[in-house]
Parts: sequence; structure tokens; C-alpha cells
Amino acid sequence: MSQNMQDLLQQARVDALSEAPPMGRGVDDVVAAGRRRRGRHKLLQGGAAVATAAAVVAAIALPQAFAGKSTDAPAVVAAQPSAVTYPDADWTYGFKGYKVGDFTVTGAEHVTPGYQELYVQRGKQMSDLYDGQTNQVVAFSPLYSANITVYRPGVFQPTKFAAGEKVTVNGRPGLFMSKVMYIDSSDIGPNVALAWQYADNAWAVASSVVNGEFNQGELLKLASGLTSAPASPATVSIKAKYTPRGYVLSSAGRTDDFPSGASYMSASIRLMQTRPSYTSLTEPVDASYEHGPTVRIALYPVEFTDSTHQRPGGTAYCNSGNANLCFRMSADGKYLAEIYADGGANIPQSELLKTLQELEFADPAQPSTWFPVMSAVPASAL
Repeated sequence: MSQNMQDLLQQARVDALSEAPPMGRGVDDVVAAGRRRRGRHKLLQGGAAVATAAAVVAAIALPQAFAGKSTDAPAVVAAQPSAVTYPDADWTYGFKGYKVGDFTVTGAEHVTPGYQELYVQRGKQMSDLYDGQTNQVVAFSPLYSANITVYRPGVFQPTKFAAGEKVTVNGRPGLFMSKVMYIDSSDIGPNVALAWQYADNAWAVASSVVNGEFNQGELLKLASGLTSAPASPATVSIKAKYTPRGYVLSSAGRTDDFPSGASYMSASIRLMQTRPSYTSLTEPVDASYEHGPTVRIALYPVEFTDSTHQRPGGTAYCNSGNANLCFRMSADGKYLAEIYADGGANIPQSELLKTLQELEFADPAQPSTWFPVMSAVPASAL
């Protein structure tokens, strides 16, 4: 597509706001054509109602939940409240998926040096992906309407919750707010949120990202079920053997930093010229607005991409209308990799193309094949 990614997404975001606030920005190819369908409830949307040339999705979906794709991800377990600890090492996941009441919470899906994020599904709420031409469902996926952000000890300062109602979570202090921005620079909220200490000097935040969908009792249930898992390396389904010089890893996972991520993504690696300090945080880092130039390498299921970018053969190429945006399909044609340089990054196309051309793919449907984050970028980017 020749239009700028942000222009396209902004229009789609405006169109989608009547249904539900978006999680963030997704792939650049948001096309006006297609047919948008609502899920059973107004729930979190990925990037907006994301239209492809063949289809439109009305809400977000983590790729491992995509219809017809298997996964060997750990099974969700019933909540067993106990002492919660954060893993010592960077780029290490440490939290289980769990069920509590009507909610299913994923395990950790996104990690930074300062925190990691989990996502919440209510009941069996689902979203269908419709073909814009035949109006047939081509895929379906769970809907996620809340985030749980678990901060490394000493990182989070609950100043945004200073006026909050005092509550207790598993015997520890918490603060509930009926109206607070999850990230001040986003257009999502204000919504209900709960901040609580899961350990000494260690905080987590459970936040609705959809107006009116959660109440205090429900967030307290979510918080009470937070459970540690044995520390394990965070992994992604892509490996960048080369990255633009002068950029260092700032986050990785199945999706990008909120609100720039889209949960239908299969993988994301974000690099910055200057890594944030991840100290004295009052909210997650909004990498799309702060800290200068960034580079994001992302992977999407082909169902969520524009047909003009579906070029078999595995050769990288760039968008004719945006010099900072390049693509490459996986050899099996099931996924599209994208690299986008933003925030004033002045990176030659040759660098972007080299990054994509040397990108190695694992099988996004088989987490056992994924690469540890620490080896998913060159040593110079760590």
C-alpha cells in the first residue's frame, strides 16, 4: 500500500471507536474494503477493526488461538494463590496462565527489562474473521479485554493511584481506581484499574481496556489468581541474525508494546537507539511516542495482511509509498514479516532489507520451536 501506516491506522481507529477501543496499532495494510462484524460484546480490538483486502477482523486474537492451528503452549491452570516472585534474569518469563471465576488469563506474553504482560478473556467470548467478498468466517479467536502488567520489584511507583480506594489482595495492599489511563498518551480510557503489591516493593496492575466491561470485584478476582511459574527464557518465533546498527532490544513477545501491539501478531521484536531505564515507572513504556527512533520487527498470520504483500518466494521488498516499511513472506506463505522504522529513524532501506532477508522463522504454531529472546537478536543489540 502506498499510504503511510499511521494514516491508515488512524482512519481505522476512528471507525472502530464506536465498537471498542483498540489495543494498538497493527499491520500497516488497513484497507477500507471488507466487512466488519461485531463480536458478542464490545471488547478489545487489535489496532482497530483491522481490514485486509480479503477480510476484516472485529477484535483481537493471539495467534496461538487461531482456528485450525495447534499449540504446545502450557495448559492454563486453576488459580492457586501463593507467594508471587518475579524472575531475576532479564528476558525471562515467570507467570502462569490461570483461570479464576469466568476469566481465563494467559501466561506472560510480552516482556521488557522492567515488566511483563498477561491478557484476560472473559468466558468464551470470541471474534470471527469474515471474508470481505463471500461473508464467510475464515478464522476465529478469543477476545481479550484486560491486561495484567507485572512489574519487576522496585520498578513501579503507584502515583497514578494515589486517590484510589484502598483494597486488599491476598493479604497485601492495593489501590482501585474507577477512572485511570493505562497509558496517558493513548486514546484508550480512562478505565477501571487495580494496582496491588504482589510482593514487597513489587507491584502489578490489572486494567480493563474496554469502557465499562470490568468492576472492582472482577479485578480483585484477577489479581488474587496471579501465580508464578518457574523462570524460563522468553521466546519468539523469529530470529534476527542482523539488525540496524546502533539499536538495542527493548521488548519482545507475541505482540508489541501497548498500545502499539496487536494481539493477532505472531511475534514482535522492538529495538531502540536508547533503551528506557525501566525505573520509577507509573505506567508501561509507550515506545511509539517516547525515547526517540525505534525499529519493530513483527510477524503476522497471512489472514491479517493485505494481498498485495503476499509475495511468495521469501524475498524481502519495501513499500513503494513508505521508505521505512519493508516486508517478507515466510517460505510456506503462512506468515508475513514486517520491519518498520519510526520516530525519526533514518535507516537506509538496504539495512531494513538485510534485516528481513536474514530473518529466520520458527513455526508460530509450535512454541517449542521458538528462539530464546537472548539469541533472537545479535549480541550487539543486547
